[in-house]
Amino acid sequence: MAEVEQTIRRFLGGEEEAFDRLVREWETKVYNLAWRYLGNREDAQDVVQETFLSVYQSLRSLRDPKSFPAWLYRIALNHCRAGWRNRSNDLSLDDPLPVHGGDEKGKPIAELLRIEARDPLETVDLIRKSLASISEDHRAAIILKEYMGLNLEEVAEVMDCPLSTAKSTLYHGLRGVQRNLRRLL
Repeated sequence: MAEVEQTIRRFLGGEEEAFDRLVREWETKVYNLAWRYLGNREDAQDVVQETFLSVYQSLRSLRDPKSFPAWLYRIALNHCRAGWRNRSNDLSLDDPLPVHGGDEKGKPIAELLRIEARDPLETVDLIRKSLASISEDHRAAIILKEYMGLNLEEVAEVMDCPLSTAKSTLYHGLRGVQRNLRRLL
């Protein structure tokens, strides 16, 4: 983390190459967040560009370089939310998917996915569709925690909310995904 702080200080001191280093170091993480949130590679690439443009324009307003990761993810998340609202809704829980009868109803979601999904791509698609139909905050909490690997304190910081709210949002988001998966299966 000290390296990020040094890089930020060098950029603020007028060294433009330092910003390029920040981009190289963080663009994959921002892309992964955006891709998981939006489910579209082109939209995710747009979010990366918009995020780093915003960072470039406002990095001087960052009070504490130690908070850069949370600040960066918050900016990226805001661009993701804007992109989500502006996109055409090409995902629907009403899309026909293979559904099998039987005694699978009482089994855990992970096991249902293994039973129902024909291949890993279908499993990814089911999860993506389940995530797409929950609220923005719930989706953000799940992606930050489960896909980006942030701990709950970091999720709360990125989402700019108390820890208890982050926990509750994550819990209710996971419940929503679980309900959606059951409907899809």
